[in-house]
Amino acid sequence: MDEFGFIAKYLSGLAGREALDLKDDAAVWTPPKGLDAVISMDTQIEAVHFPDGKFDGQTAEKLIRVNVSDLVAKGADPVGYFLSLALSEQIGEDDLAGFCQGLARAQATYGLKLWGGDTTRGVGKNVLTITMIGTVPAGKTVLRSGAKPGDLVCVTGNVGDSYLGLKTILNQIDIRDTQSEYWVQAYHLPDPPFALRAAIRKYASAAVDISDGLFADAGHLAGVSGVSMDIFLTTIPLSTASTRWVLGAANHQKARLDLATGGDDYQVLMCAPERRISGLKRRANKASIALTIIGKVTDGAGVRCMDSQGNEIPVDTPGYKHF
Repeated sequence: MDEFGFIAKYLSGLAGREALDLKDDAAVWTPPKGLDAVISMDTQIEAVHFPDGKFDGQTAEKLIRVNVSDLVAKGADPVGYFLSLALSEQIGEDDLAGFCQGLARAQATYGLKLWGGDTTRGVGKNVLTITMIGTVPAGKTVLRSGAKPGDLVCVTGNVGDSYLGLKTILNQIDIRDTQSEYWVQAYHLPDPPFALRAAIRKYASAAVDISDGLFADAGHLAGVSGVSMDIFLTTIPLSTASTRWVLGAANHQKARLDLATGGDDYQVLMCAPERRISGLKRRANKASIALTIIGKVTDGAGVRCMDSQGNEIPVDTPGYKHF
């Protein structure tokens, strides 16, 4: 099957009207009046961001979900995306069919349409890229730069399940653990707090999605905002399964730190003035999304990891480094 056959058979049914039936070299879109466009891009590389040899519906769903996570942290509503596929010769038509089924599932979940992109064959690993477009009421985009001293630091969902999923896939922990399937699912299909995006717009002063690791991404946010953060390690929310893993570890503190720096959580770390926290919590509860206060913004620079007694815990590697 050539490129145009692939587009006609598998991608055309996923396209929105902006895509011009995928028969042109561009898309045409006029942002609705009163809305700003928010655009984000993320690349996933085989054997770096997803397991070597894996190319299926889960791969496609994760590719969309990690991009949705970026827009959710901006308080934006995703509307469309561009897809770039640089595929190895090993990818056959059955693989492409399964991948596109995953795209369709994710599109249905988040109300998205495909607007265009590019497909090509290459030598080596598969490289998958999405550029995602969203909208937000004019002037209401939540940036990384808005945190102020006195703000509380909050995080949605749980942290660390994806880290344990990757360790399971890599056979670095006992795959006989009864929770291994749960962790692997968390790794392959992250669940960003999609229903909370309007509340993030309304209540958060700054936000970032957690992709590189909670402490690494907190550092990105603190650096752009020109502030410091104190984050209390024992308050970082863990699932029941990951809590049991921590309790079974020889060093509980190190185990918690591993979960907090592992990355691939795709939850949202946000800052909000204390007076807005009750409203944010109400909206999170209504959406059945866990929201946990884990620290406070202070004057200064950098992020400090604190124990329950207020003592600083050294963090040698706060998260994943791309370079």
